Amino acid sequence: MAKKSKKSTPRLSAAQLYTPDGAAPAVILAAQKESPMTVPTETDLAAEYHYVIRDLRRIGILALIMLGVLVGLAFVLV
Repeated sequence: MAKKSKKSTPRLSAAQLYTPDGAAPAVILAAQKESPMTVPTETDLAAEYHYVIRDLRRIGILALIMLGVLVGLAFVLV
């Protein structure tokens, strides 16, 4: 089996290195690192996921009821 070589930077063809505005690819990559495409915005998570609290409360109540049933069955059957 051939040994895999680890390359730190990928090799790009001449077509991949071409930029219409003439800027160097390194400059473009540096600019992309400074200003990413998705900018995280500050949102109120409680307002965004208000339905999750209601669902978690319902799951918790059902879990307590099921635990109570199991404890009750343990007393009755033993």
